[in-house]
Amino acid sequence: MLNMLVLELSFTPPPSMITFLLSATSNSILDRAIDSEEAQHHDFLRLEHIEGYHELSAKTKIYFSTAVAKWDADFYVKVDDDVHLNLGVFASTLAHYRSKPRVYIGCMKSGPVLADKNVKYHEPEFWKFGEDGNKYFRHATGQIYAISKDLATYISINQWNRFASG
Repeated sequence: MLNMLVLELSFTPPPSMITFLLSATSNSILDRAIDSEEAQHHDFLRLEHIEGYHELSAKTKIYFSTAVAKWDADFYVKVDDDVHLNLGVFASTLAHYRSKPRVYIGCMKSGPVLADKNVKYHEPEFWKFGEDGNKYFRHATGQIYAISKDLATYISINQWNRFASG
């Protein structure tokens, strides 16, 4: 299942790369089509990971571990496949943070905990957040973000430690 566009941004040669990140699929027809496209374009990174909503943290940690081992980049970027991204503007923005260590650039959100089961993105474990009307604490959201090489390396080294959100 194609579900992430991954960029490894480097401001020194070799130039930046765009890679499509894939998790395991159980569809042999899709696998053959992916194999064919990979043979032509060499732009897929396949993870040893089974796709699932409750496995997103594991997938992210496996991606960063794999990317840091495979590529030397200034930033590692994750973008969902339904996000439009102006690569030139984004690269210019990241260039301003190149000299800073342990950089995270992305979206932060907070808001009401959605306890109603009839709401599309309801929180099945809403009770963990207290009474009705409580709000999520401010936290990173995953549609698009970039992290520096130092931060990606830290995640890679500590990928199997259990973090509060993972």
